[in-house]
Amino acid sequence: MPYKEIVTARVVSRQDHQPVSGATVRVYDQDMVFDDFLGEATTDANGRFRVTFSSDDFQGQVTGFEARPDIFVRVTNPATGKTTKSETFHELTGLLTRNDAEEIMDLGDVEVD
Repeated sequence: MPYKEIVTARVVSRQDHQPVSGATVRVYDQDMVFDDFLGEATTDANGRFRVTFSSDDFQGQVTGFEARPDIFVRVTNPATGKTTKSETFHELTGLLTRNDAEEIMDLGDVEVD
């Protein structure tokens, strides 16, 4: 049965570590052939974002083939126009909530140019 996955993080400037508001964040699951696009969000005034998707979005047609997502994000900084790819968080797990129906995965701070 699919469950809800939630990816959160704070986007900060690599230069001064200040939050970046209004940045476009695209979340992906890294795969061997094609990466799965999982969702998009815009950072708030504190540089925070939240993207929600289903476990079906990264597990694909073959149940059990991919137990955990390998998450990375691409962030476009509105101040510089540059897009930065984060590190890949392999086999990411998070905090289970709502009777284990949701999983929140916080990536911490994501630095951008």
